[in-house]
Amino acid sequence: MIYKTHVIKLLLSLFLIPLFVFGAEENIFKEVDTIIEAAISDSAWPGAVLVVGDKDGVQYHKSYGFHTYKKQEKTRSDDIFDLASITKVMATTPAVMDLYEKGKISLEDPIVKYIPEFKGSTETATLMKELVSIRHLLTHTSGLPAYKSFDYSKETPESIMASILSTDLDTLPGTRYVYSCLGFITLGEMVKRVSGLPVNEYVKKNIYTPLGMDHTTYLPPSDWMDRIVPTEYSEQEERFIRGRVHDGIAAGLAGISGNAGLFSTGKDMAVYAQMFLNKGTYKDIDIFKPETVELFTKRAYMLLDNSRCLGWDSPQGESSAGVYAGPNSFGHTGYTGTSMWIDPDHDIFVILLTNAVHPHRRYKYPNYFEWRQLVHSKVYEALDLTKQNPECVWKERWEDPKVRNRYQEKTFWQKLFNR
Repeated sequence: MIYKTHVIKLLLSLFLIPLFVFGAEENIFKEVDTIIEAAISDSAWPGAVLVVGDKDGVQYHKSYGFHTYKKQEKTRSDDIFDLASITKVMATTPAVMDLYEKGKISLEDPIVKYIPEFKGSTETATLMKELVSIRHLLTHTSGLPAYKSFDYSKETPESIMASILSTDLDTLPGTRYVYSCLGFITLGEMVKRVSGLPVNEYVKKNIYTPLGMDHTTYLPPSDWMDRIVPTEYSEQEERFIRGRVHDGIAAGLAGISGNAGLFSTGKDMAVYAQMFLNKGTYKDIDIFKPETVELFTKRAYMLLDNSRCLGWDSPQGESSAGVYAGPNSFGHTGYTGTSMWIDPDHDIFVILLTNAVHPHRRYKYPNYFEWRQLVHSKVYEALDLTKQNPECVWKERWEDPKVRNRYQEKTFWQKLFNR
């Protein structure tokens, strides 16, 4: 009986299914789907959300996998992710852009003009810090170290901020690139001093609310909890971090910081990316002037062979943007497993949201970094945008085309049934 049933199914497949398959609109991103599923199988991340769009809006939006490796909660397209360092370009940078556009700051202003406590431990150290400009902080060339550790059981948000502002420089401003969370925390504090509003309230009022980004926020409310993807397991709390910022300093600053703390959905991020592709305008809403967008998203060239824009990064080397991103592309990544790249050369944005630090950050290495580059590249290949950026190179794992394409190899029957 089972044999007969299979024969009947096969006959129906041969004569009926192709009518629907060949008549249906082909999913040009099916190979991208296959790559993301392969990454999940490789433990690069337990689940993901992919959003691809252009100036006109979202063209592809899909979820994959589960919130955790226990596979109890499926990832949904409207799930909320801890964006980690994407906060730098979705909160702090647009706040600085807005203040700049309104004439309240200059990029060459020394930061001490707005934060008098920005001093060193000695007179010489203080003199060095007086040279640090807003531009230095935006391009990670201020001389500040990358990070700072605290015993959070003994610190308050006020004492943490005071310690960061009094941190000595490692080098003279403008002489060395060091990706610094401390620099963006300082910028977030500058936004507060200039505007009178903490950075979370400032961007909500001036960016998120006008754009209708209703699920982009610091300190997400408790009724969002089932939609928030958990990040890393906390040994101290004996539970997974969920709905609270993963970054230690941002958590110590009560969840509101210039370097991390923002939560969002793929849909909201797509609105933000679309606005940047349209040079500061979303539909009929003007957020920034075109010249402001151009200034902040082009390479700043503070140092030779440095890919940093003002706040944003641009593709270079083994970039997470993939190997086909245009030379004028800009974007950012987040430690938790998030990436957003906007490419005005090809009129495209690609957003990949994962919780790659789940259940522990060691799961990120090296799978997350390798698969992320391939996912972004495969999106371009799906759109037949395959002119390689001469500044970008494949990671070693993907240098051989046979290796990176083997996940698309299908049998005759799989191709016939579009599986």
